[in-house]
Amino acid sequence: MKRRTFLKSAAAAGAAAMLPSSVLSLASGCTSENTPGWNFDEVLDRTGTWSIKYRRAEGGKLAMWIADMDFKTDPVVSQALRERLEKDVFGYTYGPDAFFEAIAGWEKAQHGFDVPIEWVEYAPGVIASLCQIYLTFTEPGDKVVVQTPVYDPFFDYARRLGRIAVENPLLWKDGRYEMDFEGLDRLYDKRVKVLVLCNPHNPVGIIWPEETLSRLARWCAEHDILVVSDEIHADLSLYGRQHIPFCSVDETAARIGIQLCSPTKAFNFPGITGSAYAIIPDPVKRRRFHETLDNAKLREASIPTLVATIAAYTHEPVWLEAVKRYIEGNIACVEDFFSRHACGIRPVRPEASFLIWLDCRALELPQAELMDLFNEKAGVVMNNGAGYGTGGEGFVRLNVGCPRSVVEEALRRIEAALQQ
Repeated sequence: MKRRTFLKSAAAAGAAAMLPSSVLSLASGCTSENTPGWNFDEVLDRTGTWSIKYRRAEGGKLAMWIADMDFKTDPVVSQALRERLEKDVFGYTYGPDAFFEAIAGWEKAQHGFDVPIEWVEYAPGVIASLCQIYLTFTEPGDKVVVQTPVYDPFFDYARRLGRIAVENPLLWKDGRYEMDFEGLDRLYDKRVKVLVLCNPHNPVGIIWPEETLSRLARWCAEHDILVVSDEIHADLSLYGRQHIPFCSVDETAARIGIQLCSPTKAFNFPGITGSAYAIIPDPVKRRRFHETLDNAKLREASIPTLVATIAAYTHEPVWLEAVKRYIEGNIACVEDFFSRHACGIRPVRPEASFLIWLDCRALELPQAELMDLFNEKAGVVMNNGAGYGTGGEGFVRLNVGCPRSVVEEALRRIEAALQQ
């Protein structure tokens, strides 16, 4: 069944919960990126915030690595948190219907996915939930397929839990990445139980086409493989592109898939940990995931998680649209710089997120020297491409979720380091 037919046949989601009119009016009044509360050009002082990002960038270095934006979060989210804090009561809290309704409403409005409320489960973070899925649906010695270069916790935690991470590297064709289906055929054996999909893909920034997702669903269904789709960057699609949730593609994808999602990247509150959710159409898989979290006492969302998620997902995304346009401007700044300077570095334009995959292979530097060039000589701390598995050598990942002046300073430093 095609995606459009499947979506029409899925049960409609409940109406999204509404925030107080005072909070919603704050969103509707934000019409400029320089409106107080969301001036993206403002350089924030994160001293005293216990920032992981800046702990690694000392001595005047620029922190442009971990997926954490240097913008104040959506003021609607901040206001909702303030209003809740002012109640001065922080007792044990259940997950209200408003939380699940907000998620279902957001999926419908943003991604065209009709998600029945019963498909939605609270998830204690994307990677924490991925680990629980490994423990629930695989045994030690089973194989987990990852499509490198890809977010390293996918294979790191599989190995920590005694599973075998098997790499199926993406194919680089004409300046674009594709899935290697022939590679999947070559690596398959009966110990392969899970394939982790990154959708959109981190670090290469691709939004997977519907045809690719449908083909992947068919292949995994034929081999009785569970697909876990990390969709944490889904809300950051750029250039008018449309993210396609894996479980929305067709009945096959819904039957074999689990989506892990979160508002933390798009709305920039990754420090509110445990703010995630799972979409699991298949009732048997949903029950097993539910029981695993129950047994580990991991189904209790924190007050900040509930408040921030409901706030983020129940108002017009004017802040989010503005921050995406600003990120596109930062990407253009990077592209323009490297097009004007024939220095052997080529940015791969992301279709989603604020992370740029920089192809530095033309520099012909060993990876250690490449990282020394950026992190030490230029003083721009980035992620090491080799850490993302096979296919990452010769690349680095640059975070441009920051004021444009910081991007421009980073480019000046890189230019100076290359000239040396």
